[in-house]
Amino acid sequence: MPLPAELLEAMAARNRASETRARWDAVRDLTITAATCMFFAALGILLIGAALHTTSEWIGRACFWGGLAIGNSGIIFTLLAAYRRGERRGDW
Repeated sequence: MPLPAELLEAMAARNRASETRARWDAVRDLTITAATCMFFAALGILLIGAALHTTSEWIGRACFWGGLAIGNSGIIFTLLAAYRRGERRGDW
């Protein structure tokens, strides 16, 4: 026995609203992820730039390698966390 048309329409409306919320959550999460990646990239570039402007070799090397470590690891861990959240949400 088929379901009544009113019930099917109500179910479809509820599913459309759920899908819209899920897409909005995914877009919001990816936007925050992109902003966080840009933050870590800028922080790494800032530290590498500070290494170029110091007169101490030791401080210059520390800033350079710190900038590389912070920039690259921040981006990698941010993207891995976004992937795990997307897997949990069912985005991919």
